[in-house]
Amino acid sequence: MFSNRTEYAIRALRELAISDELKKSEDIAENQRIPPKFLPHILSDLARAGIVKTSRGYGGGIELNRPPKEISFKSIVDAVQGPIVTYDCLVGIEDCDMSSDCTLKPIWKKLQHAVEEILESTTLDDLVNQNRSEV
Repeated sequence: MFSNRTEYAIRALRELAISDELKKSEDIAENQRIPPKFLPHILSDLARAGIVKTSRGYGGGIELNRPPKEISFKSIVDAVQGPIVTYDCLVGIEDCDMSSDCTLKPIWKKLQHAVEEILESTTLDDLVNQNRSEV
């Protein structure tokens, strides 16, 4: 359901959330064991979504564009892999022979709603604070 890109994005954002300084992509990749060739593309997606911002030049780097409590997991997922769809028939793909009399569609809708609700209500701040309380 979730791609490696999403996991890498969340790990990179967590590192930015616990830092008080600009971070270099290479440092984040090394610290989080993210393949260094993938991270710039992921950070670019996050920047387009307004989640991170970059500063170029000497002393430049990456930082969060807003506080961690304002960054939902849903916004991260949407930025790097697109909307989560638990089942194709929920997005209008009706190639199923059972689409007119589907008994499962209500279950898929409930599951879709539950996943979206969890992603929307969970923030980067929750992740940071959860990890701090475990130490």
